[in-house]
Amino acid sequence: MTSFRGLLAYPITPLTSGDAPDLDALAALVGDAARAGVDGVVVLASSGAGVTFAPEERDAVVRAAVAAGSVAASARVAVHVAVSGASTREVVARARAARDDGADGLVLAPFSYLPLDEDEVVAVFEAVATAVDLPVCYYNRSVQTAYDLSPEALARLARATTVSAVKDPASTPARPIGRVATLRAATEGLGVSVGLSGDAAIVGGAEAADAWHTGLAALVPSEYVALRRARAAGAEPDAPLVAWLRDLAAVLAGLRPVSGLHALATLLGVPTAPPRGPSLPVPPDGVARLREVVARRPGRRAAG
Repeated sequence: MTSFRGLLAYPITPLTSGDAPDLDALAALVGDAARAGVDGVVVLASSGAGVTFAPEERDAVVRAAVAAGSVAASARVAVHVAVSGASTREVVARARAARDDGADGLVLAPFSYLPLDEDEVVAVFEAVATAVDLPVCYYNRSVQTAYDLSPEALARLARATTVSAVKDPASTPARPIGRVATLRAATEGLGVSVGLSGDAAIVGGAEAADAWHTGLAALVPSEYVALRRARAAGAEPDAPLVAWLRDLAAVLAGLRPVSGLHALATLLGVPTAPPRGPSLPVPPDGVARLREVVARRPGRRAAG
């Protein structure tokens, strides 16, 4: 089992027609990802719309994912849980619940009604470290939170808390070239995994990183595992595969993030309703664009 290294898949939380989490569909997603060879899954993050679920729903989702990860592969896949919340109290409660439900690690993007400063950010992670003994991945949502994690702050967190990884955006326009190397240098000797998110950038050849964090990998895990393994080995990945993933990522980039993944899931045969509001379903023209790309999936056929 790995801790925030390799390929981390972020599944959606499928919903029934009655707007409840579809635990069977979620278990199938986790199982498929594990069998394909991903290194871990993260539930209830942005892709999984975690902040829209009540505590008892979150518990059910985590338990279903942990159970699916335990039986889906000869070596159990790591199951991590996103625990972001609008207050430290809420974050700590979610962290404790995730631990009790069997999580292997936590993913946390600190946010509040007003942007936080560095001391406030560190205080949130210190509170989590005091409450639970689990590795934590810092989810750097710099655009959404108006706080961009600096290399120095990451080193501070790695020394003072249980932060052992960072999920950093690879697709932010202002992100400097060499960001991964800078983060690695700042945390040298601290065992921090520097990972990237942003499917368009990852597929397009973003700089090498210790991990890829992606919602798309949870829906097309075999393709993503093949790409990750080729890149990690320094080999040239299959050109048609790269072209298809690039086209799929490009269409998704033009849609609302969670809604786009739910629409794609439906086209791939995953039973789910659209995400909960305020997210709106993908309009028909967006579904048509996704369907056209899915129909070209190498070696596969669309479900509908």
